[in-house]
Amino acid sequence: MKFGKFRWSWLLSMTMLVGCAGMSRECSSWGAGTFGSNWVIVQYANDGRLIKCWRLSSVSVSNEEHSDGIYWKSPDGHLVHISGWYNRVQVNGGDWAGAAKELDINLEGCR
Repeated sequence: MKFGKFRWSWLLSMTMLVGCAGMSRECSSWGAGTFGSNWVIVQYANDGRLIKCWRLSSVSVSNEEHSDGIYWKSPDGHLVHISGWYNRVQVNGGDWAGAAKELDINLEGCR
């Protein structure tokens, strides 16, 4: 079957478009890691008590290699690393309360 130059570019474009739509979670994760996103992150003590939580706007959060930790750059320019017992939720559409509800926390306690 022969395809012209236009058909190959159209086929490649459609494959990438449909592929990304079908892999919404992966695309969202890549975009958040590359361009930043809004996050609610909580860190727990090993007995399950909440130690600290962060409310981050337009921040890229990345996993540390060969570790259970994550890191991000604070608005003050500090590189923050946490590891151990933590959870994080990417905030969708500015719904901070909904993201906090996913973690079962009160958003008022977050910085």
